[in-house]
Amino acid sequence: ETFQKNVFEQFCINYCNESLQQQFNRFVFKLEQQEYIREGIRWDMIEFQDNQDTLDLIEKKHAGILTILDEQCRLGMRCNDRTFVSAVYSKCMNGNTTRFGADRKQQSHGKFTIRHYAGIVEYSTDGFVEKNKDEIPMETSELLSQSSCAFVRDIAQVISTKTDGQKPPSNVMRANVLPVIRPTYQSFYPRSRGRRLWVTCQVIMAWMQV
Repeated sequence: ETFQKNVFEQFCINYCNESLQQQFNRFVFKLEQQEYIREGIRWDMIEFQDNQDTLDLIEKKHAGILTILDEQCRLGMRCNDRTFVSAVYSKCMNGNTTRFGADRKQQSHGKFTIRHYAGIVEYSTDGFVEKNKDEIPMETSELLSQSSCAFVRDIAQVISTKTDGQKPPSNVMRANVLPVIRPTYQSFYPRSRGRRLWVTCQVIMAWMQV
């Protein structure tokens, strides 16, 4: 998703799209072609672009844009959009990825570019810090937690700040998601939008593999 001005909302949407694209690549290209090879089927290998480096740019612990954002939120009133984007420039421009860019003009306006799987998007960091701290309405998570669908209840577990009275997580959540999120869960700013978005993506990916 890209508009004339892309902000936190577009960043989150495109991160989810990037995660889904990797899952598509994994099932349609990687796993399917491996199966053909195992079965001895004559097959012309299809080359495809791997987007793991884009996901690393966004979510990698201590170096990804989302984790940088949460680290800035932890520092409280000392940090704002300008300190956040300065930290992003410092950590992401010195990496080996070709996915991130910010020329002098962009840096003067607090902007950066990500080369997504689907194309290049320029983001403005205006409002990133405050939006990352926004709370999700309690009524929303409570409504989802009462769903008869286990997948929807797992999403409710992720976005909720309240665990009392919730139904236990599904077997998929316990087996495939909790072991993944526990090692890095504490690195996120408490109840941040970034943290919930990352864990939600883990839930979606786990359910797609069932």
